[in-house]
Amino acid sequence: MTQAAPLAFDVVAVASHGGVRVARVHAASAQQAAQQAQLDGLRVLSCRPAAARRFALPRLKRAAKLDVALLAEELAALLDAGLGMVDALRTLAQKERSASARATLQAVTDALVEGLPLSAALARQDSEFPALLVATVAASEQTGDLVSALRRYAAHLESLRVLRGKVIGAAIYPALLLGIGSLVVLFLLGVVVPRFAVLLEGAQRDLPFASSVLLAWGKAIAAHPAAFGAAAAAAVAFAVAALARAVRSGWQIAGLQRVWVIGPLVRQFRHAQFFRTNAMLARGGIPALRAFAMCRSLLAPEDRRGLDAAMQSIAAGQPIGPALHRAGIADPVALRMLEVAQRTGQLADVLARIAQFQEAQLARAIDVASRLIEPALMILIGLVIGGIVVLMYLPIFDLASSIQ
Repeated sequence: MTQAAPLAFDVVAVASHGGVRVARVHAASAQQAAQQAQLDGLRVLSCRPAAARRFALPRLKRAAKLDVALLAEELAALLDAGLGMVDALRTLAQKERSASARATLQAVTDALVEGLPLSAALARQDSEFPALLVATVAASEQTGDLVSALRRYAAHLESLRVLRGKVIGAAIYPALLLGIGSLVVLFLLGVVVPRFAVLLEGAQRDLPFASSVLLAWGKAIAAHPAAFGAAAAAAVAFAVAALARAVRSGWQIAGLQRVWVIGPLVRQFRHAQFFRTNAMLARGGIPALRAFAMCRSLLAPEDRRGLDAAMQSIAAGQPIGPALHRAGIADPVALRMLEVAQRTGQLADVLARIAQFQEAQLARAIDVASRLIEPALMILIGLVIGGIVVLMYLPIFDLASSIQ
């Protein structure tokens, strides 16, 4: 006889350190599940069969992730109010609506109760907490200013969100303009041009070459609408997938910085992120070389090679400013400011000022670029639509002139 497949049970138990834990145990019966939990050192409070899933589709739903910036700000506020670290994390876990977020904070709390420092507890949940936060907390544990470090990190993420919002906001209108223009062109090619082709089929006249090509396209689309619709849907799906992949990779696309107009903006945005993040890490007491290495992923692949060479020069004893300037990361203004920081020792403040300067430059560049791109797109779309309309009416103009 074949044994029955093990069932899943949700066991609520008290661990040896006093914390309440919920564990998923697979066993043949509830009694065996409770016994397994007891063998793991847990005192079982309840053991119930796990709720069966009715559908497989909920797997596609992404679990809500923690808002790390809000978590850092609220944790700093609770610690500043006098709460202990464990109580503060348990309070934050109770207010979370997402079960996955509560489980993450509970896991961090359990690690703290086991005796691990906060940085090590956060590092265990590497999929939820960025390496920058872990490094900032680890540095603050040595200096004792955890509250200030958490607030600096929250302010850092907020500044990056504002900067990213400016870039996204500037790109929304050109994207809408391009999308609506593309729909109008598709409508003309798929609906209007085929009807004109039917009207002109009986005309015994030679059509202009460009008009003939356009009408041939219209007839082909009218004859095979499903094929062209599938091709258009595949093109849209490919574009969406490419966009999603670029977003997941942080727009780390080789050659993107060489694109006209967009490339310089992307490069300046990455440099502003680089200096802003380094300023936050330097204020937390992290050495410059280690901070540069941690922020390396913020740069484009073309700039990473330059940063690696600059880090080797800095490790050999050369000043930071000239090394970053040769790598193409620091402009002349940043170079002079870094030379001042080399003399005064206020590297964190200087890096923050460089970031502010570059963010201001980026805002002005985005404004200028939007004023250039939007009219250029309107002219391009107008020329395409106008060209289609003119090519459609040229045969009619020829017929009218022949009748006269």
